[in-house]
Order: sequence, then structure tokens, then C-alpha cells
Amino acid sequence: MFAYFLYALSGGMLAVLATGRTADIAWKFIRITALLAFSMSAVVTVWTLRNGFVTRSGADGAALLLGGAGGLAAAGVVLIAPVAGRKPGWFRALCAGAAAGGLAAACLCVLRDAPAGKTRQTLFEVAVCINLVLGAFLLGSITVAWLLGHAYLTATRMTIAPLRHFTWVLSIAVGVRAAFFAVSIGAAWLVGVGDGVSIFTLLANSWIIATLRIGLGIVAVAIFAYMVADCVRLRSTQSATGILYFGSLFAYVGELAGRQLLLETGWPL
Repeated sequence: MFAYFLYALSGGMLAVLATGRTADIAWKFIRITALLAFSMSAVVTVWTLRNGFVTRSGADGAALLLGGAGGLAAAGVVLIAPVAGRKPGWFRALCAGAAAGGLAAACLCVLRDAPAGKTRQTLFEVAVCINLVLGAFLLGSITVAWLLGHAYLTATRMTIAPLRHFTWVLSIAVGVRAAFFAVSIGAAWLVGVGDGVSIFTLLANSWIIATLRIGLGIVAVAIFAYMVADCVRLRSTQSATGILYFGSLFAYVGELAGRQLLLETGWPL
């Protein structure tokens, strides 16, 4: 879970960062965001090698290679940050490479531990990967947004446009995440999970984790995203940043709870 989360977060951050207009964003913010993403990939790489997980299966080795490649691309974003405004194509290409490597590594980590059984088919694995990518998109958008809000304390010449853009991205991420959850619940109810047990029975058996997943990871994050959008509309960057701090904690807990539900129910939620 440790490797999956950091790979997904780093990949999601750079995927979201690539959507911004570099001319409007302070280059120091780009550098610190890419540096954080690179640090996450480096931590996972060192931890994986130190604990010998790479020798346990081919998936671990592939995840390490993909995550390492993503980390190198993130290092490239760090280096190109001072001229990102003049070289947006290079900037977005490096961000895309880092995001692809991190997300692919995260998918391998999750599929390696996904419960085996009747649901472990190609369609199930595709659903698991979609679920992970959408979760990374949410984690990345809310993290980039609060980092940007903090950057306004020093980048006094930066306009409200970047924060407005990343707030809009966050709103989309929350909406898509909630829609996938609803569709996934419906699909699990129709086809049955594992031996045909109702998904609602499985959620009732894991009601604490399910409450964290739904209450914090979806409902609370959606409320906070609405509050942030209202603050940005009023051009109150400090209030938006404070709300984003708390919202990011809820998003992190919610996605980790979703990961645990995959293990307990055998279905991506």
C-alpha cells in the first residue's frame, strides 16, 4: 500500500500540473511540486530495493522500473522549471512521462495484491486500473491546489487564474470520482462479487472502512471542493488554502480506505 500510494500521488500531481498554463504559474511552484513528486518516487525505489521486494515477482521489478523512469522524468521537470514558461511543450512531455510511469507502477502494485477469484478477469483488472487513475487524479488535483495556495504567500505577482484553473480541475476530479463509485457499486450489485455475495453485505461487514471511504473520501471532499470554489470566486486565496489542507487529508484517507475495500470486498470502489 505504501508504494502504490506514493506512486499514484506523484503521478497524479504531475498529470494535473501539466494541465496548467505555465506562463501564469510561478516557476518556483513548478519546481517544488516536481521535486515532491521526484522525492516520492525516490523513497519508494529505495524502500523497495532495501526490503528486497523486487526479487519476489516480475510485477515488482516492472513497477520499480516504471516508477524509476517516472522519477527521472520528474527530475527533468525540476530542471526545466525555470524555463517552463518558454518551453511548455518540453514541460508537458516530461510531466506526461512522469505521470505515466508513476501511474503504471501504481497499477502493477495494486494488481499484484488484488484478490484472486472469479472477479479477477481482464474486465476486473481494467476497472481496478481506472479506479486507481481516477483516485490519483483526485489526489493530484487537491495536492497541487493546496501547494499553489501556499505559493501565493511568496509569489505575490501570480494572478488568481492558476488557482481558478486547478480548482476547476479538482471539481471535475471529485465529480468523476463520485460517478465512478456509483457505477462501480451498481455493477457489483448486478454481477455479484466473488461467490455472488451482495456488495452491500460486504460493505456492511467492513462498515468502518466503508464509512471512511464514502463519508470522508467522497462526501466531505465534495463539500470542501465546493467551499474552495466559492472562496476562489471571492478571490480569497488564504481561505481556499486552509480548506484545501483539510480536504487533502480527507482525500488521502478516503483513497487509502478504497484500497483496503478492494482487499476486503474484491471490487474497486
